[in-house]
Amino acid sequence: MLKQLSLRKVSYVLIFLSLAFGIYILSFVVINFADYSGDQINDAYRIMATWNGKWPTLGSGPTAWSGLVGDFYLPPLYYYLVLPFTALTADLSAQAMPNAILTFLSIPLLILTSYKLLDNVERNQRLFLSSLAGFWYICLFENIVMSTGNSIAGNPVSITFFLLCFVLLYTYQMEGKLSANLEVFSWMAYGLVLAILSNLHFSSLYVMPVVFIITLIIYISRNYREKRRWQLSGVAVITALLAMTPYWIGEISRNWINTARIIAVVTKSSGGKEYGASILSRFKAIFNGYFSLGQEVYFAGESWKSLVISVIFLGLVLVLGILKFRGNRILLNLFFIIWSIFLLAYSSTDIEKTYNPTFYKLLIYLAPIIFTVCSLAYLNFPKTVNQMLSGFIIACITISIVINLNFHHNYINSRSGISRVLSTHDIADSLRKLPEKSTLCQPNGNYLNLKNKEYIDRYVTKRDLKFVPNCQAGFYIIHPKYESLGNYKLKKTEKFPQELAKYQNTSQLVAETHLYDVYLLSES
Repeated sequence: MLKQLSLRKVSYVLIFLSLAFGIYILSFVVINFADYSGDQINDAYRIMATWNGKWPTLGSGPTAWSGLVGDFYLPPLYYYLVLPFTALTADLSAQAMPNAILTFLSIPLLILTSYKLLDNVERNQRLFLSSLAGFWYICLFENIVMSTGNSIAGNPVSITFFLLCFVLLYTYQMEGKLSANLEVFSWMAYGLVLAILSNLHFSSLYVMPVVFIITLIIYISRNYREKRRWQLSGVAVITALLAMTPYWIGEISRNWINTARIIAVVTKSSGGKEYGASILSRFKAIFNGYFSLGQEVYFAGESWKSLVISVIFLGLVLVLGILKFRGNRILLNLFFIIWSIFLLAYSSTDIEKTYNPTFYKLLIYLAPIIFTVCSLAYLNFPKTVNQMLSGFIIACITISIVINLNFHHNYINSRSGISRVLSTHDIADSLRKLPEKSTLCQPNGNYLNLKNKEYIDRYVTKRDLKFVPNCQAGFYIIHPKYESLGNYKLKKTEKFPQELAKYQNTSQLVAETHLYDVYLLSES
């Protein structure tokens, strides 16, 4: 009894720590928002244009895999999710707000999903493993740096939240325990979640409609003569289609060109030579799709030690989680459908020849956590073997959490305090140091690095500045004193940009702070 009470207390402590750390780190990211890229700026411009009456009918794009049939774009629902937050601030941190909120809400959703998954497990053990899943999840550093530009901004980030909503809604519906009114509402929500998922990234656009169709077929086939099953499935379909109304309006005016290109990619990927891959290549891509999560997310690092522990641990929990599982089959089977279709789609293209960041794998992102809690819950080997396996798994979880928290530590240190990388607020402050209508250039000649400042000037500082990629006398530069390394540790920069060495001795220091210098370039 005392042992059970102690386990329950530990579970509640883990849940509290999960929520507390989630609130802290996600709030920190938004308040000290610093990392962004050209893709996110393009999205930010299109979202802000909505306030001038230009309602978006296309989302992000083009995908790196679409060139063979012409560029195509995502539907635009993500922009409508972000839009209300830009009423609070025009700062680029507005893009991070909805993702921060949804990432936080994913914590209790994952705890609930894990708890529901672990049927036939003693209640306190079930609660402990579920709370462990939530705590482990929010400790993963990739949660706040997975998107384009290494930030929490960007449409793929919220896939985890909506994916958990998707699997939970379907599980409750298949269990048939909802009231009639709640059942209708649940199917409407199911269709809405599908529409949103299909708008968040190309991977979910390819995969989730197929999963949706399969789940409806399974649901109806349980009693295809029951009229209500057809009606409820229709409710989900109609809701999904209605949610996509802005996209349909735009596609009608575009003669359905974007939709045609999406269909072309799906068709060609299933049989076209240019998308074809050998069985061996497909198997390798499927293997890497899952096991690469070790070095990219759970045991982040490029060393051989990270590789070895990733393969051993992810392989072990995969085998144990599948072979020993005795829990909620509806829920696990749905996860398997999603993961299997994703890996098949993932393997249809030569991954080594295209852009392949971690956020492409968000549909399978939680698989190691799910397999781990299933492994720990249903081990039924002899006592000594159980203790050895459980000890090894717990040790690996601990190593994973420590590695990820160390990245969090570096991240926080490099973005807070007197010495830090520039946040969007700091950039706005630096732009206010320039004379109105002056010209700002970029030392490395890359205009994409100026688009962020250009956005901030247009919507925040409003000084009517001009931005050009190539520097010359009479132009201004803003030189940050600190930058972030690959492991997110802080590094002090050179006193003057090396790319502009010829101006170093003649340029005028217009403004100096503890974070940046503002120079007026001069040749004499």
